[in-house]
Amino acid sequence: MTKNEIQKYLSVRFLAEGFQNIHVDRIASELKISKKTIYAEFDNKKMLVDSTIMNMLNEAYGNAIYIVSNESPFVEKFYMIFDIVKKNLKAFDDISLAELKRTYPGIWVKVARFRKHNIIPLLRLLITSGINKGVLNDHPAELYLKLIYGAINEVTKRNTKHFEWELDHLLKIVLNGALTKKGKRFLNYNLVPIN
Repeated sequence: MTKNEIQKYLSVRFLAEGFQNIHVDRIASELKISKKTIYAEFDNKKMLVDSTIMNMLNEAYGNAIYIVSNESPFVEKFYMIFDIVKKNLKAFDDISLAELKRTYPGIWVKVARFRKHNIIPLLRLLITSGINKGVLNDHPAELYLKLIYGAINEVTKRNTKHFEWELDHLLKIVLNGALTKKGKRFLNYNLVPIN
């Protein structure tokens, strides 16, 4: 069994279950290999977790860079980015990250830095691009990021089985706005000062 095969297996587990209950005995049993084989590839459990998580982040980031830099329409890019978020949500939601912080604080710091210095700037770039192209309303990109992050965080906190459905509807609300045409007319009427 190769290092990549072990990491691939662990990535699938992290995507399905998050970072809870990482036991080398279970990994070895499910892969039908010995713990010795795992430790021949990784010096220790921390190294196994660290390299797997960083591979996952780099893969998601590479996919996101490709999406943001291609010539697709903005809305299509936004949906494709959200697909990456949905795929990685269980592994990188606040619940899993809290467990990672408790168990491996050094790895958690690396993930937090990666998110801050790589993922968030890329999303900000995508949002700013949408604003500049006139596809998104001209609101501060930081507010869009807070809205999206806050809603994703709330969905994952409740640990719902229907989080993908909820995230799809969240995206529709963000992109379409919550108000109907009638609601927008009413809002505009109330915002216009009457003499």
